[in-house]
Amino acid sequence: MASELFARVFSVVFTCIFAIVGSLVGAVTGALIGLATESGFLRGSGVGAISGAVFSIEVIDSSLDLWNSRDSGIWSLLYLVILPTLAEHYFLSSFRSVITLIVLQQLDIISSLFNGRLVREKVGPAVQSAVQSQMNALGLPFMETLDLYDAGANAKGLSVDEVEKLPKSKVTARDELDASGEKTSCSVCLQELQLGEMVRRLPDCCHVFHLSCIDSWLIRHGSCPLCRRDV
Repeated sequence: MASELFARVFSVVFTCIFAIVGSLVGAVTGALIGLATESGFLRGSGVGAISGAVFSIEVIDSSLDLWNSRDSGIWSLLYLVILPTLAEHYFLSSFRSVITLIVLQQLDIISSLFNGRLVREKVGPAVQSAVQSQMNALGLPFMETLDLYDAGANAKGLSVDEVEKLPKSKVTARDELDASGEKTSCSVCLQELQLGEMVRRLPDCCHVFHLSCIDSWLIRHGSCPLCRRDV
């Protein structure tokens, strides 16, 4: 009676220990698989822990059933001797597969950085989407696009005569570059000022715009489209 009770306690303790070890190994393996396959660290570790525990319990149950079988004593002993080796081989194979997958994935990322594939596949579409959005905005009717930037400035436009009185000139080599040495551009159409183009310089803020761009704006709004200062 005592020996049977001891055997049951030993069986339960051994099963719990084996299940805990299997759960830990499964959690680590699942976490690595989750990182490698982008399925999620927590999800991978949770699934791995459950799978490892279930696998361990099933192995113990199968071993006990085989051990209690009357017709296969020698095979039971052989199975229990080989069992640790099989379990070790299973877990090591899983680790090797995961590590190989992670290494191959990192090598692929490094390779894509060198040949530009990462930029084309990941960065390129994002930049292209942003540029497309801006182009769509610029593709609106001219005055409708400018109205997007009208934030409470003087909405009363100037007359054509008042606009014509504002100073205008041709772009010179000095006007092509700003103080930082960068190409000067019109803030309305976002195009660079070209040598010889007609531009208009607003008197108070001294901002420069293409003649046609700023004239169309000032007829509807009596302020600078860049700094909102009244003209």
